[in-house]
Amino acid sequence: MANGFQDKRLHQRLEHRANVQLSNGNETIPAYTKDLSEKGLFVIGSFVSEIVLGDQLEVLVLDIPEAIPRSVIVKRIVPGVGFGVEFM
Repeated sequence: MANGFQDKRLHQRLEHRANVQLSNGNETIPAYTKDLSEKGLFVIGSFVSEIVLGDQLEVLVLDIPEAIPRSVIVKRIVPGVGFGVEFM
């Protein structure tokens, strides 16, 4: 525990910037990852329409040839920064 902060995350994060494409059914946007884990991603990007906890999105990693889109659910929102999603 450093500086009084205890990390309660269940899965180790790997800082990694990857170009991704996100879709919420109404619009598709370019975005990028800040970090990733076995269970999800933290994504930097913004939709024109508001994202809320529980929204289901589709993410596609653009840096991987023939990548398969994955369904994700919004689990955390950091206003003005981005949001955390969990793989479904």
